[in-house]
Amino acid sequence: MKTRLLALAVLACGMQHGIAKPLPEIAQKPATASHGEKVSAPVTVELASGSATSKNAILPILLQFTTDQPNTPLHVEYRSTAGLSVVTLGSANLVSNQDGVVTDTPNVRAAADGVYELNVFVTLGDRTKAVSLPVTVGSAKAVRKMAGKTLRTPQGENLTLMPAQEKVR
Repeated sequence: MKTRLLALAVLACGMQHGIAKPLPEIAQKPATASHGEKVSAPVTVELASGSATSKNAILPILLQFTTDQPNTPLHVEYRSTAGLSVVTLGSANLVSNQDGVVTDTPNVRAAADGVYELNVFVTLGDRTKAVSLPVTVGSAKAVRKMAGKTLRTPQGENLTLMPAQEKVR
């Protein structure tokens, strides 16, 4: 009995002085994320074809998703701005190939000429990346967006609405 107590005491003292086997490290945020910043999914979204069409025509938009991780599942959601409709399913579950590349072709349609945006949300693991892709319908010309929109509150104060931007490092 004394031997067991002595062995337990030695083990307890050894644990206090770092002799015991270390615990596995806790996963930490990547070094690129500082306090309060979000880190988007490590994936790029490229428009491979299909950014202009005529009104009421279905336009297939070929998108290429690239990540540095082969055979990785990606969840993709498609949302359009007002005036543009996503004709196919609004989401897709994809798996990248050995090179970390996968493609998808959502179909869109607009009833009037204009420049619209197809918003693509790609989730890889627990991180999401959002990308807006321009879709031109008819002979509309892309207009450069202003940095913000000036409004006046009911109390008469000037208010500037600024678009939200995510830093990608």
